[in-house]
Amino acid sequence: MPTKILSSHALRAGAVIALAAGLAACTAEPTPGSSSSLAQSSAAPVVSSSIAVSSSVRSSSSVAPSSSSQAPASSSAAACNVSGPSFDAGKIAYEGGTCVSCHGQPSNNGMTTGGARGPIDARKTSFSGKTMAAFIASDMGGFLSNACKTTSAQSQTCSEDIAHYLKVATGIASDSDAVCEASSSVSSVSSSAAPISSSSAASSADPIGNMPLVVAIDVGSTSGTVVDGVQFQADKYSRGGMTNSTSDPISGTPYGALYQSERYGAFSYDVPVTSAGRYTVELHFAEIYLTSTGERSFSVQIENTTVLPNLDLYSLAGHDGAYVYVAKDVQVNDGSLSINMVANIENPTLAGFAIYSNDGQLDTSVPDTPPVGEKFVGNITTRGAVRSDFTRYWNQITPENEGKWGSVEATRDQYNWAPVDRIYEYARANNIPVKAHTFVWGQQSPSWINNLSAAEQRAEIEEWMRDYCTRYPDTAMIDVVNEAHPNHAPANYARNAYGNDWIAEVFKKARQFCPNAILIYNDYNFLTWQMEDIVNDVIRSALDQGVIDAVGLQAHSWNEPKRWSAAEIKERLDYITERTNVPIYISEYDVEDLGMGDNYQLDVFREQFPVFYEHPNVVGVTLWGYVVGTTWRDGTGLIQSNGAHRPSMDWLMEYLGRQ
Repeated sequence: MPTKILSSHALRAGAVIALAAGLAACTAEPTPGSSSSLAQSSAAPVVSSSIAVSSSVRSSSSVAPSSSSQAPASSSAAACNVSGPSFDAGKIAYEGGTCVSCHGQPSNNGMTTGGARGPIDARKTSFSGKTMAAFIASDMGGFLSNACKTTSAQSQTCSEDIAHYLKVATGIASDSDAVCEASSSVSSVSSSAAPISSSSAASSADPIGNMPLVVAIDVGSTSGTVVDGVQFQADKYSRGGMTNSTSDPISGTPYGALYQSERYGAFSYDVPVTSAGRYTVELHFAEIYLTSTGERSFSVQIENTTVLPNLDLYSLAGHDGAYVYVAKDVQVNDGSLSINMVANIENPTLAGFAIYSNDGQLDTSVPDTPPVGEKFVGNITTRGAVRSDFTRYWNQITPENEGKWGSVEATRDQYNWAPVDRIYEYARANNIPVKAHTFVWGQQSPSWINNLSAAEQRAEIEEWMRDYCTRYPDTAMIDVVNEAHPNHAPANYARNAYGNDWIAEVFKKARQFCPNAILIYNDYNFLTWQMEDIVNDVIRSALDQGVIDAVGLQAHSWNEPKRWSAAEIKERLDYITERTNVPIYISEYDVEDLGMGDNYQLDVFREQFPVFYEHPNVVGVTLWGYVVGTTWRDGTGLIQSNGAHRPSMDWLMEYLGRQ
């Protein structure tokens, strides 16, 4: 398993967490609609603090989140009033010098711009009989500039945080200001359901250390990204919600790509794990939509325990600012780690998460299949183009012919990427996933490949896959091998290149070059006449080696020569699920009207489509064309070229709720 070793968690994962964006909030509140205005020091300090809290970071005029189940280490601690200044932010600013723009000139007993600090005990007498405002005015001038001495209710800045920290740490804490922590150590958050200790990323003690990675997810992304050597996979394991993305730069992190996509709405994640035990969960957030504080508030539950209540990202990190939170010692007992987002004001949002544990790993035997309502229903290009109405109907795209090897590299070492580029540009602009079709196939591959030696064929196959995924690293799915049944169109050049186990070898190379994509074996008659041959013979070795991520069931004309009933389709979907233990894609669905008109096509759609769309192991459905007169098989179109719907299209859109 990958291991993550960090010198300072605050420097990793984009945390700069500046400490996550506003820890010592010297600057004014970010301008709505602009990038975060949070100041960053040239080197983020490592803060020596053993405090473990549900959140220790906040920006100006924010309300610091805290956990209702948090228990102070000392029974003498005052009750937490979360509306006041932040103890942790003050401690970090005082000890580490993070609020550099607020530091004035050195004094004999104060903090310098470089972060030197006087003993806490030397401050104790300064507080006697003074309110916070008086203390700031009379005693903090030695190490804070005038710009940071504001006591405005609209701008609680680092001076208030530092004053609050010193008051609490010295045991004074006698005025009416908030007292959230009464010592420099707070015990773990706990509940009878799932003990969880949570840590701000500002702690110098890396909460992850050498703990093995279970899984990391780039939420809302179809491609994934790498953050400080950790591979965040494309979005999976989600239930509910919608995705969104931005091209805006993200402040407070060198890994902005992770924060540029999100899932929002009512949603949750259920990640399968192999063992009961304790897990650490790292959550990544960014406010990429709203532009002022108070517009969004939500809570995060992990294993049914609230770890982040009333989270207002804008107040913590501003607009387009990164925020990271770590929940430690999450107890999992049921084989699935759950993250649940709960709305208070507006929709919850999440940009990414990573799970670490010494006790368990990701359970890869559990297919990740979305429930009904979250599965994609996509389509293909129309004669090499994408119609302007495409996203009105479909939320996934496959190049019909443009991405096939023979189309891209008809002449050896001369690529024609332009048609494929246009498809990816459209998909990125509309935030829909692309399925590559297809890498290795006995048809529509370049004719020159057949005349090469085995060594040259291997080199060319691998060059083709590598160059495709280098150019399009955000490819969501790939039909890696197509129609390899011996009576279909097996790629004999690949057999010559790799030997009898060529399917598995091609998938292994595809994984090497395309680590973020879902790798699919695609074939026809898969669900019908040759189902057992394909499952038990053609792809058995590759399945047993675990190199196939999913199977694609071509679904042309399931009404000709035989009209397959709903019961038969379900029975066969169940069989393939049981025998392959991987998710299913319905890859090339169409319904011929057989010259019997609209109502016949509609009747078949009504009978067949809900069966595979509602099957728990079917991830999504790709129809093979939709414009009358342009589809591969006659009589399968769903709209006229002028946009007029056939009855089947009206029914399908109503069924999917896309009208």
